[in-house]
Amino acid sequence: PTRAAILRASATGSTTTEAARRAGVTPTTASHHTAVLRDAGLITSHRHANTVLHTLTPLGAALLRTRPGDR
Repeated sequence: PTRAAILRASATGSTTTEAARRAGVTPTTASHHTAVLRDAGLITSHRHANTVLHTLTPLGAALLRTRPGDR
């Protein structure tokens, strides 16, 4: 559920802190989850000064559009 919340937060572009707040976890935990999502090719992360902005990849966007039971 946490990883899914962070993926949804990335749909509009979010920093690690914003994603953590939306998922109800610490920034450290959010950072761990964003790394997993990035390694899976679902988000990209770009550093701007002391913040990191996370956005969806086309694959991540497609995953969010898919509803349970769709094939």
